[in-house]
Amino acid sequence: MTRHRIVGLTLPLILCLATLLIIIPGRGQGEKQPAKNARQFDENRLPIADYSAPDPVDPAERSKRQARGKKYNKSSWRVHPNSASDSMVRVDSVDPSLPAFPFEKSCVVVVGHVTEAHAYLSNDKTGIYSVFRIQVTEVLKNSLKIPLTVASLIEAEREGGRVRFPNGRLHLYLINEQDMPRVGLRYVLFLTNTNEEPNLQILTGYELREGKVYSLDNLPNTRKHENVDEVKLLSELRQISNL
Repeated sequence: MTRHRIVGLTLPLILCLATLLIIIPGRGQGEKQPAKNARQFDENRLPIADYSAPDPVDPAERSKRQARGKKYNKSSWRVHPNSASDSMVRVDSVDPSLPAFPFEKSCVVVVGHVTEAHAYLSNDKTGIYSVFRIQVTEVLKNSLKIPLTVASLIEAEREGGRVRFPNGRLHLYLINEQDMPRVGLRYVLFLTNTNEEPNLQILTGYELREGKVYSLDNLPNTRKHENVDEVKLLSELRQISNL
Protein backbone atom coordinates (compact mmCIF):
# COMPACT_ATOMS: atom_id res chain seq x y z
CA MET A 1 0.00 0.00 0.00
CA THR A 2 1.39 3.39 -1.00
CA ARG A 3 1.90 5.80 1.87
CA HIS A 4 1.90 9.54 1.41
CA ARG A 5 3.34 12.27 3.58
CA ILE A 6 1.02 14.96 4.88
CA VAL A 7 2.42 18.39 5.67
CA GLY A 8 0.50 20.78 7.92
CA LEU A 9 0.97 24.41 6.90
CA THR A 10 -0.06 27.94 7.65
CA LEU A 11 -0.91 30.39 4.89
CA PRO A 12 0.25 31.91 2.59
CA LEU A 13 1.08 29.35 -0.08
CA ILE A 14 3.21 30.18 -3.09
CA LEU A 15 3.18 27.87 -6.10
CA CYS A 16 6.47 28.21 -8.00
CA LEU A 17 7.39 27.03 -11.46
CA ALA A 18 9.67 24.30 -10.21
CA THR A 19 8.01 23.38 -6.91
CA LEU A 20 5.46 24.41 -4.35
CA LEU A 21 7.32 26.64 -1.91
CA ILE A 22 5.76 27.15 1.49
CA ILE A 23 6.37 30.18 3.70
CA ILE A 24 5.65 29.20 7.30
CA PRO A 25 5.90 32.16 9.69
CA GLY A 26 6.90 31.76 13.31
CA ARG A 27 8.72 28.41 13.00
CA GLY A 28 12.30 29.66 13.52
CA GLN A 29 13.27 28.68 9.97
CA GLY A 30 14.45 30.93 7.18
CA GLU A 31 11.74 31.91 4.74
CA LYS A 32 12.07 30.41 1.28
CA GLN A 33 11.96 33.03 -1.43
CA PRO A 34 9.92 32.26 -4.56
CA ALA A 35 11.90 31.61 -7.69
CA LYS A 36 12.02 34.19 -10.44
CA ASN A 37 8.91 34.17 -12.64
CA ALA A 38 6.98 32.25 -9.96
CA ARG A 39 3.22 32.37 -10.26
CA GLN A 40 1.18 33.19 -7.21
CA PHE A 41 -0.95 30.35 -5.94
CA ASP A 42 -4.59 31.46 -5.73
CA GLU A 43 -6.43 29.53 -3.05
CA ASN A 44 -9.70 31.22 -4.02
CA ARG A 45 -9.99 28.97 -7.05
CA LEU A 46 -10.55 25.98 -4.75
CA PRO A 47 -14.23 25.25 -4.03
CA ILE A 48 -15.49 25.29 -0.43
CA ALA A 49 -17.33 22.53 1.42
CA ASP A 50 -19.33 23.42 4.53
CA TYR A 51 -18.41 21.00 7.32
CA SER A 52 -21.90 21.29 8.83
CA ALA A 53 -23.83 20.99 5.56
CA PRO A 54 -26.64 18.41 5.73
CA ASP A 55 -26.98 15.56 3.27
CA PRO A 56 -29.05 16.28 0.14
CA VAL A 57 -32.79 15.98 0.68
CA ASP A 58 -33.40 14.43 -2.74
CA PRO A 59 -32.89 10.63 -2.44
CA ALA A 60 -31.30 10.30 -5.88
CA GLU A 61 -28.84 13.12 -5.24
CA ARG A 62 -28.07 11.75 -1.77
CA SER A 63 -27.35 8.30 -3.20
CA LYS A 64 -25.13 9.81 -5.90
CA ARG A 65 -23.19 11.86 -3.34
CA GLN A 66 -22.68 8.87 -1.04
CA ALA A 67 -21.47 6.68 -3.90
CA ARG A 68 -19.06 9.38 -4.98
CA GLY A 69 -17.82 10.22 -1.49
CA LYS A 70 -17.13 6.74 -0.17
CA LYS A 71 -13.80 6.40 -1.99
CA TYR A 72 -12.50 9.42 -0.05
CA ASN A 73 -13.33 7.85 3.33
CA LYS A 74 -10.52 7.23 5.83
CA SER A 75 -8.49 9.99 4.23
CA SER A 76 -4.98 10.61 5.50
CA TRP A 77 -5.95 14.29 5.66
CA ARG A 78 -8.20 13.55 8.63
CA VAL A 79 -10.26 16.69 8.15
CA HIS A 80 -11.19 18.02 11.58
CA PRO A 81 -12.30 21.40 13.04
CA ASN A 82 -9.58 21.28 15.70
CA SER A 83 -6.69 20.95 13.26
CA ALA A 84 -3.92 23.38 14.20
CA SER A 85 -2.91 24.02 10.59
CA ASP A 86 -4.75 26.20 8.10
CA SER A 87 -3.56 24.01 5.24
CA MET A 88 -2.70 20.38 4.64
CA VAL A 89 -0.61 19.40 1.62
CA ARG A 90 -0.17 15.78 0.60
CA VAL A 91 3.17 15.15 -1.05
CA ASP A 92 4.57 12.17 -2.97
CA SER A 93 1.11 11.54 -4.47
CA VAL A 94 1.64 12.59 -8.09
CA ASP A 95 3.56 10.69 -10.75
CA PRO A 96 6.31 13.11 -11.87
CA SER A 97 6.82 11.08 -15.06
CA LEU A 98 3.23 11.56 -16.26
CA PRO A 99 3.34 12.26 -20.02
CA ALA A 100 2.46 15.74 -21.23
CA PHE A 101 -0.43 14.26 -23.23
CA PRO A 102 -1.53 11.11 -21.34
CA PHE A 103 -4.01 9.82 -23.92
CA GLU A 104 -3.35 6.18 -23.05
CA LYS A 105 -4.11 6.77 -19.37
CA SER A 106 -7.28 8.75 -20.16
CA CYS A 107 -10.70 7.47 -21.08
CA VAL A 108 -11.89 10.96 -22.04
CA VAL A 109 -10.00 13.96 -23.42
CA VAL A 110 -12.04 17.10 -24.03
CA VAL A 111 -11.80 20.81 -24.58
CA GLY A 112 -14.42 22.71 -22.64
CA HIS A 113 -15.47 25.47 -20.28
CA VAL A 114 -15.75 24.90 -16.54
CA THR A 115 -19.22 26.16 -15.62
CA GLU A 116 -19.52 25.08 -11.97
CA ALA A 117 -17.30 23.90 -9.12
CA HIS A 118 -18.36 22.44 -5.78
CA ALA A 119 -16.48 20.80 -2.92
CA TYR A 120 -17.83 17.96 -0.78
CA LEU A 121 -16.68 16.01 2.24
CA SER A 122 -16.30 12.25 2.17
CA ASN A 123 -19.05 10.27 3.87
CA ASP A 124 -17.03 9.97 7.08
CA LYS A 125 -15.89 13.64 6.86
CA THR A 126 -12.18 12.76 6.89
CA GLY A 127 -11.59 13.65 3.23
CA ILE A 128 -12.58 16.30 0.71
CA TYR A 129 -12.96 16.35 -3.06
CA SER A 130 -14.05 18.89 -5.67
CA VAL A 131 -16.44 18.33 -8.57
CA PHE A 132 -16.29 20.41 -11.76
CA ARG A 133 -19.01 20.66 -14.38
CA ILE A 134 -17.62 21.03 -17.88
CA GLN A 135 -19.43 22.12 -21.03
CA VAL A 136 -17.70 20.26 -23.84
CA THR A 137 -16.69 22.17 -26.97
CA GLU A 138 -14.52 19.47 -28.56
CA VAL A 139 -14.03 15.74 -27.98
CA LEU A 140 -10.51 14.43 -28.59
CA LYS A 141 -11.07 10.99 -27.08
CA ASN A 142 -14.02 9.11 -25.64
CA SER A 143 -13.88 5.45 -24.66
CA LEU A 144 -16.97 5.65 -22.47
CA LYS A 145 -20.12 3.75 -23.35
CA ILE A 146 -22.07 7.00 -23.49
CA PRO A 147 -21.62 9.39 -26.42
CA LEU A 148 -20.06 12.82 -25.92
CA THR A 149 -20.75 15.65 -28.32
CA VAL A 150 -20.29 19.40 -28.51
CA ALA A 151 -22.41 21.02 -25.76
CA SER A 152 -22.42 17.85 -23.64
CA LEU A 153 -22.20 18.50 -19.91
CA ILE A 154 -19.90 16.23 -17.92
CA GLU A 155 -18.58 16.21 -14.37
CA ALA A 156 -15.05 15.45 -13.22
CA GLU A 157 -13.51 15.18 -9.75
CA ARG A 158 -10.20 16.07 -8.18
CA GLU A 159 -9.23 15.33 -4.60
CA GLY A 160 -8.82 18.41 -2.42
CA GLY A 161 -10.59 21.69 -1.77
CA ARG A 162 -11.38 24.00 1.13
CA VAL A 163 -13.49 23.30 4.21
CA ARG A 164 -15.40 25.90 6.20
CA PHE A 165 -15.72 24.76 9.81
CA PRO A 166 -18.50 25.83 12.23
CA ASN A 167 -16.17 28.35 13.90
CA GLY A 168 -15.77 30.13 10.56
CA ARG A 169 -12.21 28.98 9.88
CA LEU A 170 -11.31 27.98 6.33
CA HIS A 171 -8.86 25.11 5.90
CA LEU A 172 -7.25 24.20 2.60
CA TYR A 173 -6.48 20.61 1.54
CA LEU A 174 -4.26 20.18 -1.48
CA ILE A 175 -2.16 17.62 -3.34
CA ASN A 176 1.31 18.96 -4.04
CA GLU A 177 1.96 19.84 -7.70
CA GLN A 178 -1.77 19.77 -8.54
CA ASP A 179 -4.08 22.74 -9.03
CA MET A 180 -7.80 23.13 -9.62
CA PRO A 181 -9.60 24.41 -12.73
CA ARG A 182 -11.24 27.81 -12.39
CA VAL A 183 -14.92 28.44 -13.14
CA GLY A 184 -15.42 30.43 -16.33
CA LEU A 185 -12.17 29.40 -17.98
CA ARG A 186 -11.48 27.02 -20.84
CA TYR A 187 -9.37 23.87 -20.56
CA VAL A 188 -8.05 20.80 -22.24
CA LEU A 189 -8.71 18.06 -19.69
CA PHE A 190 -7.43 14.51 -19.57
CA LEU A 191 -9.94 12.48 -17.58
CA THR A 192 -9.83 8.97 -16.21
CA ASN A 193 -11.84 6.63 -14.03
CA THR A 194 -10.05 4.32 -11.62
CA ASN A 195 -10.97 1.28 -9.56
CA GLU A 196 -13.96 0.67 -11.81
CA GLU A 197 -15.51 3.90 -10.56
CA PRO A 198 -17.97 5.44 -13.04
CA ASN A 199 -17.06 8.99 -12.03
CA LEU A 200 -14.44 10.82 -14.08
CA GLN A 201 -11.35 12.20 -12.37
CA ILE A 202 -8.96 14.88 -13.61
CA LEU A 203 -5.62 13.34 -14.50
CA THR A 204 -4.10 16.62 -15.72
CA GLY A 205 -4.94 19.47 -18.07
CA TYR A 206 -4.10 22.79 -19.67
CA GLU A 207 -5.72 26.18 -19.22
CA LEU A 208 -6.38 28.00 -22.50
CA ARG A 209 -6.32 31.74 -21.99
CA GLU A 210 -5.78 34.66 -24.38
CA GLY A 211 -4.30 32.40 -27.03
CA LYS A 212 -1.73 30.84 -24.70
CA VAL A 213 -1.43 27.55 -22.81
CA TYR A 214 -0.85 27.19 -19.06
CA SER A 215 -0.25 23.84 -17.41
CA LEU A 216 -2.83 23.02 -14.75
CA ASP A 217 -0.27 21.00 -12.81
CA ASN A 218 3.34 21.63 -11.86
CA LEU A 219 4.78 18.54 -13.55
CA PRO A 220 7.99 18.31 -15.63
CA ASN A 221 6.38 17.13 -18.87
CA THR A 222 3.31 19.35 -18.79
CA ARG A 223 5.35 22.44 -17.89
CA LYS A 224 7.23 22.09 -21.19
CA HIS A 225 4.11 23.42 -22.90
CA GLU A 226 3.77 26.49 -20.69
CA ASN A 227 3.10 29.67 -22.72
CA VAL A 228 2.97 27.91 -26.09
CA ASP A 229 0.36 29.05 -28.59
CA GLU A 230 -3.07 27.52 -28.08
CA VAL A 231 -3.44 26.82 -31.81
CA LYS A 232 -0.19 24.85 -31.84
CA LEU A 233 -1.17 22.76 -28.82
CA LEU A 234 -4.64 21.94 -30.12
CA SER A 235 -3.25 21.04 -33.53
CA GLU A 236 -0.81 18.61 -31.93
CA LEU A 237 -3.54 17.06 -29.77
CA ARG A 238 -5.84 16.61 -32.78
CA GLN A 239 -3.10 14.84 -34.70
CA ILE A 240 -2.51 12.46 -31.78
CA SER A 241 -6.22 11.77 -31.34
CA ASN A 242 -6.55 10.80 -35.01
CA LEU A 243 -3.75 8.21 -34.91
